[in-house]
Amino acid sequence: MSSSSTRLPTPEGPGSVSAAPNLPGGFTDTFTSRYVDTGEVRLHAVIGGDGPPLLLVHGWPQTWYAWRMLMPALARDFQVIAVDQRGIGLSDKPTGGYDTGTLAKCFQDDYAACASGRGAS
Repeated sequence: MSSSSTRLPTPEGPGSVSAAPNLPGGFTDTFTSRYVDTGEVRLHAVIGGDGPPLLLVHGWPQTWYAWRMLMPALARDFQVIAVDQRGIGLSDKPTGGYDTGTLAKCFQDDYAACASGRGAS
């Protein structure tokens, strides 16, 4: 497991906040793309706002971008964490483990890492 002092690269290019089209006004003043190291994979998350953490989980085949219009309003009261699930968007694509049991366990571990900020840069 990586420590929170480990600096991960800043996500850039297609799929990141810096290259996303059609964002609400002021979005980039509040939100940034970050990587979160879960110890098994590196997840891409878009994080911003103040308050208790609120995790937004997209459906398939979407990414964090599906939440972009709702995120600014939520950021007034919460630290919004919109994460790309494993294998989608800028998150790492594991070589295996896409069966239901593995995904359920990974989902729990991945989102605990995101909510705690473990490995966030």
